[in-house]
Order: sequence, then structure tokens, then C-alpha cells
Amino acid sequence: MKILLTNDDGIGADGLHAAWNALKNAGHEILVCVPDRPRSAVSHAITMHKPLRVKQVETRDGLAYTTNGTPADCVPMALLHLMPQAPDLCISGINLGPNLGDDVHYSGTVGGAMEAVLNGVPSMAISLVTHKDPLWHAAGKFCAQIAPKIGEMKLPRDTFLNVNVPNLVPADIQGVRVTSQGSRRYKGDLVRYEAPVVGEYFWRGGEVIDRAESDDADVLVIKDGFISVTPIHVDLTRRDAMEGVAAVLKGI
Repeated sequence: MKILLTNDDGIGADGLHAAWNALKNAGHEILVCVPDRPRSAVSHAITMHKPLRVKQVETRDGLAYTTNGTPADCVPMALLHLMPQAPDLCISGINLGPNLGDDVHYSGTVGGAMEAVLNGVPSMAISLVTHKDPLWHAAGKFCAQIAPKIGEMKLPRDTFLNVNVPNLVPADIQGVRVTSQGSRRYKGDLVRYEAPVVGEYFWRGGEVIDRAESDDADVLVIKDGFISVTPIHVDLTRRDAMEGVAAVLKGI
């Protein structure tokens, strides 16, 4: 397979190294185009008001391309200017940190995968559910295993996969589950601090609150040691709300 590999953690990320090597060892042809620095939580942002630049760099894994933009910039840059033909698949990751529940709305990793599917390329976002002491082997192994299978899934138009892998060694992974998107909110996530010289400032953080309306929610499955695979659709329309909205609008 010809695979476009991007991420939001930048060119120096260990997760990029893990995905790149696992895919190369499985015999796939990889083109890497990633941000030149960490771009976490940029969602689906694109660069509009400054020049977008690309350069080729040497890495420990081989030649790659970097841009000064976001993951959603890297994908069309590769598709339109760096690849002679469209890839069979785009993989965004492996991200350091989960992208569960409402995280998908903020995630640059997910934004990269979404941009690919909007350009007609099957895609997958993949994340390791930890922020410290990462164990990359299981995520890299699953990345290589699922890549050739995505084309067999016959996903609907504008649909891609969001994969989250527990931070476990492969022997401790309990299996794979197809999941729905749960809810993950951050309570009190803008915290005020006082610095001696600069004075008042604020930092994003807060308590993580997971909620699930069904037993197959990604936030639940991952806690049981399973890999979570969630089909994500670009269309955010809540269709069961349309009738009620239309009924009210008749009076305007």
C-alpha cells in the first residue's frame, strides 16, 4: 500500500517513529508529511493568512517532509504537491494522549484524518491513551495490522476511523472493539494562576469527566483494556432534532 503518514505531535515525535517503522516493516510505501513542531489541539485548523512552507528533512527513519502549518495543511500539501498519485490510505498519529469522546472536536490528529477523507482518501486517526511512560509497540503493531483492512470495510462516504489503544504491552491488550463516541468533558479547565513578575495568567487543564450513554462507548471500552475503533462521520447534523426545529421556525 501507499500510505500518507501525518500527525499533530511534529517531526520529532516518538509516536511518528513507532507508526512509520511498523508500517515500513509490514512492507508498505510511506510518505511522511507532518508539522515542523507540535500542533496538538489545533483541531481542523488550516493556514490562511501567512505563507505555507514545506521542506524535506532527514530523520532517524528516513526522509520526511515538514510544513509550518497544521495536520490539515500537511494532508493537501502531500496530496497536491508531494505525491505523484493519491495514496491508498492516510494515517494520522500515533498521537501521544487519548482522543476519546469530545476530544475528537479539538484533536489535530483527528483533524488530519478528517482532511484526508474530505479529499477522498480513506483515513484513520490513531492515539495511545497515555501522557507519560508510553508503550508504543501495541499501537504500532495494530497500526500495521489494520491498515490493509480499512479498504475492506466499505465505509460510507466521508467516514473515517478514530482508534485509541491502551498503554499496555501487546500481551495485555484484551482485544478490539468497535465503539461509539462517548463523552469526555473537562471540568474547570481554565485555571487562574498568579506569577511573581508577569502577574495573572491562565492555564488549560481540569478534571476529566467521562460519560457514556451506551456500553460500547469508547471511554468505557478503553478502560477495560480493549482497543477502541470508532467510525466517525464528517456530517454533524442531529437529524432527530430537525422536525422540532422546523416546527418552531414555521411561526417566524
